[in-house]
Amino acid sequence: MSQLAHTHPRRATEILDSSFQFYRAHFADLLVVSALLLVPPLLLGAIVPPSIQVVFQLVFNLMFLVSQGAVAVLVSAALERDRALSAGEVLRELGNRAGSVIAVSIMSGILIGLGAILLLIPGILIAVWTVVATPVAAIEGLKNSAALGRSRELTRGHFWHVLGTMVLAWIITMVLVFGLAIAFGALFGTIGVPERLTDMVTGLLLVPLFPLIAVTTSLLYYDLRVRSEGADVEAMVNTLPESAV
Repeated sequence: MSQLAHTHPRRATEILDSSFQFYRAHFADLLVVSALLLVPPLLLGAIVPPSIQVVFQLVFNLMFLVSQGAVAVLVSAALERDRALSAGEVLRELGNRAGSVIAVSIMSGILIGLGAILLLIPGILIAVWTVVATPVAAIEGLKNSAALGRSRELTRGHFWHVLGTMVLAWIITMVLVFGLAIAFGALFGTIGVPERLTDMVTGLLLVPLFPLIAVTTSLLYYDLRVRSEGADVEAMVNTLPESAV
């Protein structure tokens, strides 16, 4: 049964708090999904000749986009169906929507880039308008311009709320990522670990952090639905089932 309840929307700080609650409750599932998608290209990129490393970096970037859609599916199952999906179930449910997730993410990135080149403000506006396009593609199954249009529809009238939520989420995530990367880099440098191996190990150690933004974006998607459909993020997170792993 869906947990979408008729109650009030949530502030940015409440969404972030709910994101960390969800992250802790489903850490094992999130880690397995991220590891399945991101660890293979990380490992292969570390052992192949430097001349073709760029190929595996591209694969890693594409798998990162897919992982964001996979996390959205996991969040959706927990919030709307009271189900804790295993990693295999998440990937099966995402299925051919993975292509749409990649396409929507690339289209959004191109639009943001063009907006930023023209002027900074248009880039920010487009980033806000398209911020939940990935959850839309993964959860609702909309493709390309339809997913971007749905994201624009959900964010309309909530510019500052969306911007504030995502800025806070990115600041927290970047502090964690760069803090750990600098710490591990300094440690490995001190004991003489080769740079290439340092990059690989650091990347592997950071994999558990990558789902944080996806969880926040997915809960923001539901919060925006709160404002038109009455879904309550806090109520849904508080009644989550236990992790399946």
